Amino acid sequence: MFLSLLRPVILSGMLLAQAVPVQAIRVQGHARDAFTRLPMTGVVVLLEGEGIRTEQRTTRIDGYYRFDVPAGRRYIIRFAKDGLVPRQVVFDVRDVPREWVDALEAALDMRLFPPLEGMDSSLVNASVGMAAWDPVAENMIWDTAISGPLIERWNTLLAQHAEAHPEVRPTKIQHWALRAFELARGYGVALAFLLLGLLYFVARKLLDRLGRTVRITVLFVALVGAGWLVVELAHDAGPLRYVAFVALVTGFAALFHLVMELWVGGTDDTMHEEVVLEEEVDLVDEDEHEVNEVRSQARWKDHLPLVVFFAALFTCMFEWRWGLENTLNVWSLVGMGTAVGLVAALVIAWSRTPAVVRWSPRKLLVGGGLWWGALPLFGIATASFVNRSFPQTEERCHTWPVVDLNWSRRSLNVYVSWDGERERLEMPTEVKEQLTTMDSLRCCTRTGLLGFEHVHRVEPVLMPEVQR
Repeated sequence: MFLSLLRPVILSGMLLAQAVPVQAIRVQGHARDAFTRLPMTGVVVLLEGEGIRTEQRTTRIDGYYRFDVPAGRRYIIRFAKDGLVPRQVVFDVRDVPREWVDALEAALDMRLFPPLEGMDSSLVNASVGMAAWDPVAENMIWDTAISGPLIERWNTLLAQHAEAHPEVRPTKIQHWALRAFELARGYGVALAFLLLGLLYFVARKLLDRLGRTVRITVLFVALVGAGWLVVELAHDAGPLRYVAFVALVTGFAALFHLVMELWVGGTDDTMHEEVVLEEEVDLVDEDEHEVNEVRSQARWKDHLPLVVFFAALFTCMFEWRWGLENTLNVWSLVGMGTAVGLVAALVIAWSRTPAVVRWSPRKLLVGGGLWWGALPLFGIATASFVNRSFPQTEERCHTWPVVDLNWSRRSLNVYVSWDGERERLEMPTEVKEQLTTMDSLRCCTRTGLLGFEHVHRVEPVLMPEVQR
């Protein structure tokens, strides 16, 4: 009886323990063919450590894998696939300071190949690299003294094998495939936007030809598929993370159209067709040329919200770091830009909605379409740009103490105390790397056209080394 009463408590404790985030170092990379350098799918990557259960990952189509490695142990990371030589590295995180654990990332790309002539067991069983904490560099450093001679031997064997077997060298198709892969890694954001534009036009042509029941089914399947892709790929750092971004935008679009189909009985396209038909009735006695002109203008206006939406996303991404991040009392500025954008979206929804249904809140929501999302984003970015680009006061410089340095996966976040408020500021990386919580920042601000202070210049004020 006593144990049965304790069981729910134990289970609750286990769930809570799982919910507490564990400090870990992220290890990620790609498995590649040693000769073609193309990513390899289906490679089994094992994380082995003393006193822990072995974790296993299998590389995807882009060769990507990822581990979140808990600190305090020495690990071996093994790479294996049928027909290929297994390889391994040592990853020692026993000496990593606690405050650095969550900020560290390690990139580990592994080249795999079939058995080579002249290869002995000492090469197969040896670790091709070892990474350990370096207190001077304050980072994980690969020990080249150990791995250098071994890697040189491997490279010699690979070169000899390629000379004796020309068929392993990359073909023209593989060469262009590698170029495409590197292009996806370097310019994934731009390619994601191009893919979204293509999906938009394809989806419009497809959905217009489907009945309402089939259209609802397609939208539901698209929503579920987009959600699955976001969950699977959003936390990765490989090229497929851009697919997660495409899936996220596609999922929001599918959700919007699905709600409108079930709630209103149609989308913005249906209502737009009503407006076009009304205008065509007025032109019934006119020539066919004028009717076609009305149709073409309607189609152009129908694509305009998507163009504005993507332009708003690009503008916000550009303005976020140096504009919004360094604007004091930024949430008031965000609220102002959002309010102006929503008013503009309401005006557009009112003008685009047929007069017979203009007083229906649901019809007004549909009539706004993408404008409800695009114009608030564009309003925020525009407000930030206008405020910082047109200063109304002279430069004022103040010295603010650094109250916190918070490491994230990507960068160091710097917080200062401004009029009793905790503010995060963006600045060049070389300035961030000099700072401690004993230092201060000389921040020069100007009041912009909209009345908000913007920090446009930052200089470190470092304490003498003897006082640290």
